[in-house]
Amino acid sequence: MTVAVVRRLIVFALLFALVTIAAVGLAGLIERVIGLGSVLVVDTAGLARALAFVLVGAPLAMLVWRWQRRRLAEPLERASLVWSVYLAAMTLTSLISTVILTASALSAAVEGEWRPDEVAAALVWAGVWMWHRRMRRSPDTVPTRLPALSTELSALFGLIVAAFGAGSALAALISRALASVAPVLFDSRPWYLGVLQPLVWAVIGMLVWWWHWAHERANRARDAFALVLLVTVVSGSASVSLFGIGTVLHTVLRLLFDVDPVAEILSPLGAAVGAGLVGAIVCVGHLRMLTARGARVRDAARLAISGAALIGAASGLGVVVNALLAGLDSTLLSDDPRTLLLGGLSALIVGAATWWPTWRPAHVVTVEESGDIGRRVYLVVVFGASAVVALVTLLLIGFRLFEALLGSGGDAGVEGGLIERIRAPLGLLSATVLVFVYHFIVWRRDRALAPPVSRTPRVERVVLVAGRGSEPLAQHIREKTGARVTLWEAADDRTPGGEADGEAIVQQLQSLTAPRALVVAGAGMAPRVIPLSDSAR
Repeated sequence: MTVAVVRRLIVFALLFALVTIAAVGLAGLIERVIGLGSVLVVDTAGLARALAFVLVGAPLAMLVWRWQRRRLAEPLERASLVWSVYLAAMTLTSLISTVILTASALSAAVEGEWRPDEVAAALVWAGVWMWHRRMRRSPDTVPTRLPALSTELSALFGLIVAAFGAGSALAALISRALASVAPVLFDSRPWYLGVLQPLVWAVIGMLVWWWHWAHERANRARDAFALVLLVTVVSGSASVSLFGIGTVLHTVLRLLFDVDPVAEILSPLGAAVGAGLVGAIVCVGHLRMLTARGARVRDAARLAISGAALIGAASGLGVVVNALLAGLDSTLLSDDPRTLLLGGLSALIVGAATWWPTWRPAHVVTVEESGDIGRRVYLVVVFGASAVVALVTLLLIGFRLFEALLGSGGDAGVEGGLIERIRAPLGLLSATVLVFVYHFIVWRRDRALAPPVSRTPRVERVVLVAGRGSEPLAQHIREKTGARVTLWEAADDRTPGGEADGEAIVQQLQSLTAPRALVVAGAGMAPRVIPLSDSAR
């Protein structure tokens, strides 16, 4: 098995490199065809490189693929994780290249500029993407392990591009509206170009997202990776939205209490509004999708948002302490800490206002909630990470103190110089210590409230031998027993497994004391559960 894995790694790495080389070379040749008349000097070296890449890379890539395609006729090869990862990596690489090059060429066309190099490369990489999409959909080459990985990652990429383009277009539009009080320097282009160009990226990203999310049915994926991606999108978009809202609040507070020029204060407002609004739309839209994913996934998303809000609130508290210490330093009177203080207050207000309803500190925790694995992991991660940050900042403060005491000359020993040295890490230390103490207390309380963990041995790993289409049965066993399930499907269609009695299998597994078990199941037959010893691997 180890030799087979190494062989697959080498073959697919070689295929990835050869396809990339051939694509680059073919793009160079097409560029010279569609760019005739716009190129004043013939690049002989570039032409030679493109010919070498095509005439050497393309035939070798086809030879490697034909050899590997014959091996994909074996079910074990299609079930290889390496094959699924290669397909996802090459699909995503070609998609990213196509989108970036197409959007860049269209953005330049808005200004009347023709870029044959980007058009040629976009056409070639689009062909590579279509070729690998056909591999993923063909019954002879479709991966049976993580089959939706390419679609899920492609949908995520399209969403990121669409959100970035929409946020940038909105930022440009708001900046134009504020041009009378906050003019944009060194930008002599017409104002509509700053809106149209990011809109090109937004439209292309939206098309890519819709194609993979709706047409390719990534929205129907229920595997563990899809759920992780969904929670990641929710937490990431929430973080972007909170950052944008915090920046907007900072701008408002500076307008009320700061003395800096209005143009300087309003300069980040467009980007902040764009990030806050687009991030909120993405977050709310994906939160609605969690209703069909179960309570555990919804709780995971809620904890992820709570963690993002907690980071913002703790950072804001640290900045507030930093600004207050700066106000005590007589050597910094020329540097007004007001802007720093308002920034810390903005982050603290927005973070705390989001953390309170998501974490619900006033909520009475039940016995079932205290034993939830997601809540336990969240608490351990939070107070563990805060303890590490507190230790690092404490070491930094100690270093600064001894540096001031042992320093010779200058103002190293002056009180104001010492405050300036330690105020930033001291502010961070105060916030992290507070976070650590609170979450450690909650963790200890949950641990005392949670029911005792049963020490009865249970099945940890199950090998399920069944007919084709038995993945729902394997997923049912995973959810009911918590065991790792490895599915071995029959090589033909004569052993259907979709009608096996899943509840009977679960009941037999729960009555076992062996750590591993072999399950043989099929339609029309009683499932057979065989306990395995510890030496079975």
